[in-house]
Amino acid sequence: MTPRVRTIGSLGLGTVACAVLLLAPAAALTEARSAEAPELAPQGRDGEFDCLIEPSRTIVVRSPVTGVIDQLYVARGSRVRAGEPLVKLDSTVESAAVDLALFKSRMNGALESAESRLLHAESKARRKSDLAASDFASAQDREDAESDVEVARADVLAAREAKQLASLEQAYALAELGLRLIRSPINGVVIDKAMNVGDLAQPADSSGYILKLAEIDLLRVKVIVPLAYYRRVKPGQRVDVMPERPLEGHYAATVSVVDKVIDAASGTFQVRIDLPNPKDALPGGLRCTVRMW
Repeated sequence: MTPRVRTIGSLGLGTVACAVLLLAPAAALTEARSAEAPELAPQGRDGEFDCLIEPSRTIVVRSPVTGVIDQLYVARGSRVRAGEPLVKLDSTVESAAVDLALFKSRMNGALESAESRLLHAESKARRKSDLAASDFASAQDREDAESDVEVARADVLAAREAKQLASLEQAYALAELGLRLIRSPINGVVIDKAMNVGDLAQPADSSGYILKLAEIDLLRVKVIVPLAYYRRVKPGQRVDVMPERPLEGHYAATVSVVDKVIDAASGTFQVRIDLPNPKDALPGGLRCTVRMW
């Protein structure tokens, strides 16, 4: 009996070994197929993808000229409108230059003097011409009088050009003064303030900005979508955006851009969505879920 028991045990172990050898290639094949399949972006169900809500634009405000900050009209978190003053640099010298240019542009003495000399020279030339016609004055006297008229006309022209030049200098001084007042280029909110009153602002300092603004009237939603859905996403398509807690809700949005270049490494492409936010109901930087269909 003992030898038979050992034989059966040996057969059982052999059968198990064969089964393991047969199953091993199948398992390897399954793993290979899994490695070849692209990894899909996280999604709850078909048509839903994770996304990120960002401001449509973020702008760094720097000074166009070198100057000391005299006033800051906003703080972090302030709501600003396009054209609203943000920062004023010290403008003592520029204001004085504007006053000087304005005074020069209003000076009329030189022009009035030149016009008076022209009237006198023209009257004198007429008299000399009449006298020369009656032989009471020489031709030389008449020519001298006519030459004086031409010189007087040139003086009038020079005075008018000087007045026009003063007006242009005034406009230039006003433009220089305008650079000292920095205005908001967008409707948005101040998200960072890097400088204070008394700091020196320089245009060449790439790292030394004054303020940072974000436009949130229109938010931009970024979505990473698997390549398998490429033909199903179209610009202009209406989608539903659902922010993360505690800002739950459903917000209608529109696909604005579908990338034309695929990320070969991940097998995905990026979709950008425009999300209207007129009442600032949503802040930027939220995670979200978008339902495409």
